[in-house]
Amino acid sequence: MILVIKENDTMNTNKLLLIMLFMFFACTKDEASSPEPEDCVGNSGGNAVCGCTDSTAYNYDSNATHDDGSCQTFLDNGDYYLTFNGSNSTVDLGDMIDQGPYTKAAWVKRNYGYGVKNNIISGNKGHALYAPFGQGARLSSGHNGNYHAVQDPDSLPEAVWTFVAVTYDPDVASGTMTLYTSGVQVDQATGIEPPEDHGKTYIGKFANANIWYGSIDEAAIWDKALSGAEISELSGEQTDMNANVDRGSYASSDDLAGYWKLNEGEGALVTDASGNGNLGTMNFAHWNTCDECGCTDETACNYDPSATTDNRTCEYVEDACASCVDGEVWGNDHDMDGICDDEDDDDDNDNVTDDEDSDPFDNTVCSDNDNDGCEDCSSGIYNTSNDGPDDDGDGICNSFIIPGRSVYIVGDSYDDQGNYTACYWVDGTRVELPGGAWATDIVVIDGTVYACGTGESSDACYWIDQTRYDLPGNWGEAEAITVHDGDVYVAGWFDNGSCYWKNGQKINLTTNRDSQAFAIGVKNNGDVFVGGYAMNNHHVYVPCYWKNGSKTNLSAAEDGEVNDLTFMDGNVRYFAGYTTLLNNMLGYPPRACYWRNSKRTDLPQGGNWSSTGLYGTKAWGITVDGSDIYLAGSSDFIEDMGDSLNTGGTYPEYWKNNKIHHLTGGPPTDFGTGEARDIRVADGNIVVVGLATRDPDYSGSYTTACYWLNGELHYLVSQYDVPEELGLDDWEHSIARGVHIE
Repeated sequence: MILVIKENDTMNTNKLLLIMLFMFFACTKDEASSPEPEDCVGNSGGNAVCGCTDSTAYNYDSNATHDDGSCQTFLDNGDYYLTFNGSNSTVDLGDMIDQGPYTKAAWVKRNYGYGVKNNIISGNKGHALYAPFGQGARLSSGHNGNYHAVQDPDSLPEAVWTFVAVTYDPDVASGTMTLYTSGVQVDQATGIEPPEDHGKTYIGKFANANIWYGSIDEAAIWDKALSGAEISELSGEQTDMNANVDRGSYASSDDLAGYWKLNEGEGALVTDASGNGNLGTMNFAHWNTCDECGCTDETACNYDPSATTDNRTCEYVEDACASCVDGEVWGNDHDMDGICDDEDDDDDNDNVTDDEDSDPFDNTVCSDNDNDGCEDCSSGIYNTSNDGPDDDGDGICNSFIIPGRSVYIVGDSYDDQGNYTACYWVDGTRVELPGGAWATDIVVIDGTVYACGTGESSDACYWIDQTRYDLPGNWGEAEAITVHDGDVYVAGWFDNGSCYWKNGQKINLTTNRDSQAFAIGVKNNGDVFVGGYAMNNHHVYVPCYWKNGSKTNLSAAEDGEVNDLTFMDGNVRYFAGYTTLLNNMLGYPPRACYWRNSKRTDLPQGGNWSSTGLYGTKAWGITVDGSDIYLAGSSDFIEDMGDSLNTGGTYPEYWKNNKIHHLTGGPPTDFGTGEARDIRVADGNIVVVGLATRDPDYSGSYTTACYWLNGELHYLVSQYDVPEELGLDDWEHSIARGVHIE
C-alpha cells in the first residue's frame, strides 16, 4: 500500500497516524491475548510451587514457595507400638540431648532375653536409660561410663507395660539425677556430671549395640528436669503420655523437645508430635498394635469389654436405617435413597422389584429375560436393549467375560487328551503352561502373561508367556507372582523354609523352621512384602509378613496364616487369611479375616455354629477397588449324621466391606466342595474364581474350575471335555486359583 499525503494537510495526517497506531497496538494485543498458564495458586504466568513450607513438619517440601496447608507435624494412624528384637532394632533420633537439664520418659514392655542390655533412650555415648540383664533387668541410668548412677532396687516387670522416666538437673547439688518407675521415684543421686558430647540419641539402643528386647509405646524428651508431680501426671494413663497436652501439675509442654507417639503403624519414619520436627529413622523395628486395645465405650456398637486401652475404633449407630449386629454397624438402606430396605421394594435402584430381582442388592444383576446370554442390568439399570455388546450381530452377546476387558484365570485341569497340567484361561479359552503340574497365580503386563506354580519335577517355577523358568530350592512350590519395574518376584517355599525369588535369585525368609509364604507384593517405593505364616516355639502357626526380609507377626487369636495381600493406592497394606478362635464345642475353628496394616478385622460368617452346623471360614484372596474391600473364601460346614447326603462340605463365599455373599456351586452333596480362591473387580464387575460342584443333585459329583461373574456361576471345564475312550469318567477335579483382569 502506498500512502500519499498532501502538503499542508497536517490535521488529516495526524488523524491517520493515530488510526494506524491504534490498529498496530490492537493487533499486538490480539496476538498476545491467549492467557498464560496459571501456577498452583492461580496466578497467570506465576511460578509458585505449592506444598508444605514448615521445616518442622515431616512432609516439609524444600522446593515449595507457597504453603498449601498440607503440613503435618506427625502421623497418628491409631494405637500402635514398636517391637525391638534385642539384636539390631533401633530408632535414630539425631542429636537430642545436650549438657543441660533433661527428662527422658517412655512406656515399655520387656521381654525376657538372656544377656540383653535393654536400652530404652540412650546416646551414642555419654548417657543411658536401660534395664540390663546383667543388672537383674533393673531400670538404671547414668552418664559417662557410670550408667548405674541411679537404679531401681526391683527388676523391671516382664511382659507388663511400665512407665519409666529419668530426670537430670546439672544446677542442683552439682548434678541431680532422679529415676522413676510407674510414676514413683525409686532412686536419686547427686554429684552427677553432665553427659559427654554424644552426637546421637536412640530409642532402643546405646552406641552400636545393646538393643532393647520388647516393646516401646511412646517416648519423650524434655529440655528440663520435670518434677515428681509432673512425672506422676504423665504416667496416669497407660501407654498414653499426652506429653504435648498441659494438664494438672504438668505444665511443661513448652520445654518438650521431642515426643514420639509411635502411632504411625507403617513405614520407617517416626514423627514428632511436639511440633519441633525431630523426626526419627527406624531400622529393623516392627509395628504392632496392642492386644489390650479396643473400643472401651459401652455405648458403642463394637464395645469390647476385654479392652483396657481405647484405640479409637468405636462405631456408633447413627443412621435411622442402621442397627448393631454382633458388634458391627449394619446399614439397612443399601441404595442410600433414604428408604430402609425393609420398606423399599427396589433395594438396588435398578428398576426391578426385589421379588423379581435375582440379586436385589446388586444393580448390575437382575435377570436375562431376553435370553441373549447377557445380564439385563449390566448397565446398572434394567434395559434389554442395552445389556451387552453384540459385535458380530448374531443376537448373542460377545464371548468375553467383561466387555472391553480380558479376564485371565490361572489353575490346572485336564486337556483334551486326558493330561492334567498347569494352565490358564483367557475369557474361558484354555492355554496350557508347558511342563507345569499346577499353577497358582497370574499377572499380565501389557499383554505379557506371567504365571507361577510347580513344574513336573515338583520344583517351583514360573512362566513368561510360554517359556518356563525353574526356580532354585529343592521340592519347592511357587505360590504368588508380581512384576515391578520389569523385575519378576515370586513367593513360595522349599524343603528348608520359605523364600521369595527376584528374577530367579532365591532370597530366604526362614530356614530350618516350619513356615510358608503364600503372597507377595511390591509397593510403589520398591519395598517387597511377603505374606504367610511361621511356626513359633509353642508350635503355633503365626500369621505374618516379611518386609524386605524382616518378619512382623500379625495379631491372631491362636493359629492363622496370610493367604493373599494387596495395596490400596500402592501404599496401605491389606492381608487376607484366617485366625483360629476358641470354641468350647469345636476346638479352634478358623475365622476368615483381613489385616489393614497390622489391625485385624474378623469377617462375618454365614450363621451360628450351634444352629446351622457352620464350622469356620477362611479367606483366600483379596482386592481393593476404590474404598471397597473384597475378599474371596469359603465356609466349612459340619456333616449332619442324620442327613449326610445334604450336609457338610465347603461353600464358596465372598465378602464386600465385611458383608458376606454366598455363591452357588457348593453342596448339597456328600461332603461336596465349593471354594472361592481369588477375586478382582473391574468396571463394577466382580469376578471370583475357584471350584464348584458340577452337579448339585448328585452326591458323588466332582468339582471343576469355575468363575462367578457378579454372583453367576460359569464352569471353565466340563467333565465331558475329555474323550470317553480315555476312560476318565471319574477323573480328578480341576481348580482355578488366581485371576487377573487386563
